Amino acid sequence: MSGVPGWGSWSVAPLLWIGLFVAGSWYVSMLRRVRRVTGKAVGPGHWAFYWSGLVVLAIALGSPLNTLAVHWLLSAHMIQHTLLSDVAPPLLILGLRAPVLPLGLPRPLLKRVAHRGILGRIWGVATKPWVALPIWSGTLLFWSLPPVFDFTVRHQLLHNFEHLTLFYTGFALWWLIITPLPSERRDPGMARLGYVAFSRGASALVCVPLTFLNHTLFPLYVSLPRAYGISAITDQRLAGASMCLIEFLVFGIAMGVVFIDALNREERAQTLAEMVTSSR
Repeated sequence: MSGVPGWGSWSVAPLLWIGLFVAGSWYVSMLRRVRRVTGKAVGPGHWAFYWSGLVVLAIALGSPLNTLAVHWLLSAHMIQHTLLSDVAPPLLILGLRAPVLPLGLPRPLLKRVAHRGILGRIWGVATKPWVALPIWSGTLLFWSLPPVFDFTVRHQLLHNFEHLTLFYTGFALWWLIITPLPSERRDPGMARLGYVAFSRGASALVCVPLTFLNHTLFPLYVSLPRAYGISAITDQRLAGASMCLIEFLVFGIAMGVVFIDALNREERAQTLAEMVTSSR
């Protein structure tokens, strides 16, 4: 790299921007369909979260953060991973919660993703606690192993696969915690708070050692050019501290979301049932 990238230098990766455009267009079509069915527009309590999730994905993968993560700073890389696994997924799911799902889906697709449909049964298993929690934790811990981490950075296809696994296992985990459809499993609020605590504990196994160790763990990032005058050990400590900070904020927000959701879940389920009945 010739120099540290500025915040005006964004990636032109076609697949990323096409994917974000498709995701945005699909969401707009869902909002329109919900309005046709219910006669009411979906409010910012839904779409603000979804658009924020897409913005987070754009920052994680298309902004100079991605270049810094690969060629300069371990701290940038850890922030990128946290955005992909623990920030973008819950934002997107909060934007998809009822009535956007299920009323925003065409009936043929809805039949496939419903509990008795093929996709619904697969997704139902993927979001079971005994599947989503260990797979998300195992994915995070595996990709954070220093030899695996350094090797992955050097191989672009594997690096892309890493990002996909972090995002999709994070999506399954946060679907389990948020449970966006009121008619889904009736896990009590305390159980879902336990899922949040367990996942944050797994994250702490990565971020806490990085924050306090006095020696570097990632040889690749010791050999890379230094950005902003940050030493390798300081970079590693910043990686752990920034990851811990984001995880702490996510933990607090998730606790609030789950608590509030538990209070009015029955009422929202009844409202959704009335909407579905009136749309027939």
